[in-house]
Amino acid sequence: MNNVLMDYLDHFCMAYLNDILIYSEDPREHKEHVKKVLQRLHKAGLQADIVKCKFSVTRTKYLGYILTTNRIKIDPNKVEPLCN
Repeated sequence: MNNVLMDYLDHFCMAYLNDILIYSEDPREHKEHVKKVLQRLHKAGLQADIVKCKFSVTRTKYLGYILTTNRIKIDPNKVEPLCN
């Protein structure tokens, strides 16, 4: 995945195994970023699992964190077992 998305990583997307997070400043820009990532996947013979995809969200869980448009925080469900 890193080889396929190399040009885009840390500019407007992150990838971990088969999870891709696309982030943008505004909805128009986001639409273009999603299009670029999907085109790159297609060119590499890969495809996104539409059932797993979420589009235009402002809050999501990713790799043990909760990401929003304003902040990043640790997912409390991941920390709770460590506190007991």
